[in-house]
Amino acid sequence: MSRLTRLILSALTALAFASCFTGIESTPKITSGDVRRRQTFAVAENDFLSDVSSTRPSLWTEGKRFYVTDDKISVIFTVASDDKDSLAGHELIFKSFAPTSSLTGEGATDIVMTSDRGDDLHYIVNVPYDEMMKRERFDIPFTVERSVVESFGKAMTGKRYYITTPKWYDSATDKEIKALRHIPVTVAGVTPGNSVYPLKVTFTNDSVAGDHYVLMTYGRDKASTRNFGKIFAFDNPRDKYTRISDHTWQLIIHSRVEEGMTRDECHLALGTPNSIKTVPTNAAVFEQWSYDDGVYLIFEDNILTRFRV
Repeated sequence: MSRLTRLILSALTALAFASCFTGIESTPKITSGDVRRRQTFAVAENDFLSDVSSTRPSLWTEGKRFYVTDDKISVIFTVASDDKDSLAGHELIFKSFAPTSSLTGEGATDIVMTSDRGDDLHYIVNVPYDEMMKRERFDIPFTVERSVVESFGKAMTGKRYYITTPKWYDSATDKEIKALRHIPVTVAGVTPGNSVYPLKVTFTNDSVAGDHYVLMTYGRDKASTRNFGKIFAFDNPRDKYTRISDHTWQLIIHSRVEEGMTRDECHLALGTPNSIKTVPTNAAVFEQWSYDDGVYLIFEDNILTRFRV
């Protein structure tokens, strides 16, 4: 290895431990958004069920159901409401919208609901009734819209996909485990998740005992960070990368890397990095990929030459 190469690698390694990268002023920083745009994986998967969304308020009908994910929901209801404790795991049933006034006398909307236990509940929103009826979407805090869950369940249950994330949850313990990626799984069902990840997709796999699940988002807004295309693939990824050796593929499905792997192989093994930094030289182009928890990879002309995982 030349003296210049050693100096460049030392500089890139130092970048991995610093929060400010002013030492090499010409080093361009690529954000996670730029990284995602640069990668063209899972195009078809990104469009899967992209038309499923929350129902606009003007189309809500009596009987529409919302699954409660957290007891914190009690803070949104008025004092006039009945028993509001321990609603997590229960459902709210929509009854009607009613024009009303806020505490300051401005126009507001009373969302009238009952729980599946028969409680009368009122959620006063500081949005005038006419404006509420024009909105494309309105979310009840700490709930998941049942119609969305049912749409995904109908489309996914019984289907086989290839899971691209190793972060699974054990259905028996609800604890996260690090499993395999790019292996086939069969979806057993889709149920409500939580306020951040509204869909809980349960699945089975022939090589891993027990039921497991992943949490998923949907839609096209900024909160939709973990949609179907980030977690599943329709086809076996191995078929798209026939030139990858069996040895390297075993590393990939176990989320491992080794020197000599290409950028595509490392992307398959570890996923999209949070950021990329490049240092061009007369001899080569050095590139550093940074992930969470101090994980980083350093490439020289597309080949992995150093890493920490």
